[in-house]
Amino acid sequence: MFEAIRRYSQELSMVPSRPIVSPTLSSPLQGSGAAPLEKDYHSLEYRLTHGHWRIFNSKSVFGNKDASVLVFDKKSNVKAPPKLGKSKTYSMFDLIKYETQQLMGLIHPRILHMEHSLEETKDYISFATEQIFGNLENVVTDESLDRLEIKLGVLQIIDGMSYLHNSAKMLHGNLTPDAIYVTATKTWKIGGFSFAVNAKEPNCYPCYPWTKKLPPCLQPDLDFLAPENLAPGQTTVTSAADVFSLGVLICWIYAGGKRLIDAKSNLETYHIVVGQLDAALQCISNELGPNLKDSMAKVLSLDVEVRPTVQLLSLIKHFDDPCLSALRQLDDIAQVFDPSQKSHFLSQTLNVAIPHISESVWFNRVLPRFNEQLLELPEMYYPITKPLFHILEHCESHNIHKMKPWIRKLMEAAPHNKLLRAFILENMSALFRRLSDEFVEDKCLDVIILSLKSEDTSLQSSAVRGLPHVAEYLPVGFITKKLIPAIMGLPPFLHENVPRQLDLLAALAALSDRCDVSSIVHLFGCISLCNSSHPVIVHAKSRIVQRLVMRDPNRLKDSQLLSIHLLNPLVNGLACKDLSTFSCAHFDDVLSSVRILLDVLEQRRYEMEDRQEHKQSNHHLGLNRLGNRRVSMSSTNLPRVMISAARPSFSSDSRKMSFLSADGRLEDRGSRRESRDSRGSLESDMSIRIGNGSDISDDSCFSSHSAKGRRQSWLDGYGHSVSLEQNTNGFLETTSRNLGDRNSMNFKQRNARASERRARTRSPNAELDPQREQPPARPNSFTNLGHNIVLTYRNLLYKDHT
Repeated sequence: MFEAIRRYSQELSMVPSRPIVSPTLSSPLQGSGAAPLEKDYHSLEYRLTHGHWRIFNSKSVFGNKDASVLVFDKKSNVKAPPKLGKSKTYSMFDLIKYETQQLMGLIHPRILHMEHSLEETKDYISFATEQIFGNLENVVTDESLDRLEIKLGVLQIIDGMSYLHNSAKMLHGNLTPDAIYVTATKTWKIGGFSFAVNAKEPNCYPCYPWTKKLPPCLQPDLDFLAPENLAPGQTTVTSAADVFSLGVLICWIYAGGKRLIDAKSNLETYHIVVGQLDAALQCISNELGPNLKDSMAKVLSLDVEVRPTVQLLSLIKHFDDPCLSALRQLDDIAQVFDPSQKSHFLSQTLNVAIPHISESVWFNRVLPRFNEQLLELPEMYYPITKPLFHILEHCESHNIHKMKPWIRKLMEAAPHNKLLRAFILENMSALFRRLSDEFVEDKCLDVIILSLKSEDTSLQSSAVRGLPHVAEYLPVGFITKKLIPAIMGLPPFLHENVPRQLDLLAALAALSDRCDVSSIVHLFGCISLCNSSHPVIVHAKSRIVQRLVMRDPNRLKDSQLLSIHLLNPLVNGLACKDLSTFSCAHFDDVLSSVRILLDVLEQRRYEMEDRQEHKQSNHHLGLNRLGNRRVSMSSTNLPRVMISAARPSFSSDSRKMSFLSADGRLEDRGSRRESRDSRGSLESDMSIRIGNGSDISDDSCFSSHSAKGRRQSWLDGYGHSVSLEQNTNGFLETTSRNLGDRNSMNFKQRNARASERRARTRSPNAELDPQREQPPARPNSFTNLGHNIVLTYRNLLYKDHT
């Protein structure tokens, strides 16, 4: 027995499952001797206790890299009992030395990497590895793992076991939760090789009996041991023994840390539980799922021949997941040396998988892998931009700060990377909306100007297409002083190119919402850069006009600029044959915008005359106004008219109800086409907004003071635009009497007259029956000046006769 135990200590390696654990230290080791590995590592900070090891985070002296130092206190040494014979040399020390010896010879991405060999001092035994985040038991029980993370971790263990069986020709012998380490990059790696053995023959490994005479910490964990290891007279096993241990470990992981076999180091209990594994699997079937449960039934079979190999286990349907495949490739991206292959994976495969991966995995696995493998590779910044922007766009607000280092790196590299700059220009709105980083925002403004001034037309196109999405975030000073001058340098870029001009007009429309009275005039010049007569360009300019009026018509102060940059191109566009044949709705829309601009110019003209008349003496104010009275061309002054149609009719009534159209023609409302109805509605809304001074928009960027100014301006000049046909109701006398003292006119009375004027669109039949109440109808969009002049003179003559 003594010789067997001695040979056992020399050939096996182990990580005990439930060893005697030394006291936990809350600070670096204290003692009279030197600190462990003090010549090579410093700043030791206690992390956790793992089996018989106390793990400390540390920094390497050379390179100041993160590492972990594993320390074993010699006071915690466990020896074999003396009754077994002269086996004093068989102790925990022997297992630790064997474990580190085996670990030093294994180099694989799924095997814990050893960075410093074992060193022994008076009080401690220690060695250093890559930085350890925790062991598997801590991670599974203390943290809620995402299902995808569990699948990925299990596959990482399977990869490591496949390496041991096929390449290293080694049997692990004690695959337990304590044998799995989780590194700082959340990679699951295999350690604990205290009971590992090498193959004597192909797929033939020595095994030794489990006995009650040895402490459990000096033997493999019975709960994860394969049944064939305990068979009487059994001296060798195959790799299927590790497959059984792996199956028990997988069930433990999916069950949240609950052991499938809990024998409590009792052989009789172990055999009873192993005989009822089918029932045990049924208890955790919901956690495993149907596909994995069927596979585990084969893995945990007592018949060695039924168990699949480790390689086949990785091919089961449970692990057939595109997102899982993408994460596995990302873990191994450092092993890909072809830049084009790496770029294709990041920009295509990973980008397609990212939307289907949970946010916790983004920040637990994806982003750490980016930091580890790609942070110092500027040539990979463009391929990685798409996944990063998707994460930034959809992550929770408390995780946004984790994205700032990468976004800053991208912004610093953007001026030197054409593809990267073009992508940022077209997706820049996410940076303004999500980051709130002044450095990034300043870089964005610089990139916009740099791209607009570039000689590369693709960059100019990207900058122009991106402007509508970021216009609301751009400072007004930047728009006036830098952006508009840069746009004015785009004529060569825009020359006879309709799509580019259309993109610019869309950008200018969005920028117009940010402009006030002083800055809007600079924007008009940019509109004139789009000089194509193509119908879509004309229509786009028409929509800009309507957007300006809907937003705040009070900004349209300069009549000359309005005529040159807005009205003139639209009038010329109306003469274009292509516009009328392109779309009736488009033609009507442009026509409506022309009429709206005419109303605006008319209003500005009246305001100018009001200012001039205000300078005259109050004595002559009323007379001058009455003598120089004009009839408004506003759409609110057109009454309905009924005209007899001198044409045959099958009905007894030969009259036809018609209305005076915008261009002076008579039209039948019943036969108007739908596009004109929509146009009339639009023009009516525009006219009312211009004329009655109503508030344009609740979310207008301008103050209520400007809206009040518009309202007063219209009401003050309202007397000029009221038709004299209302004289029979006493309106003219009241107006004339109050014009001499305009400043003292009651605002409520004027507002009531304004409402009366807007609703005055009645038929002449109403004059025959004054008591008849006529419902107000929607005013026409604009007037016929000649018709109103006739009405004016008729009413004046009527007054003279009376």
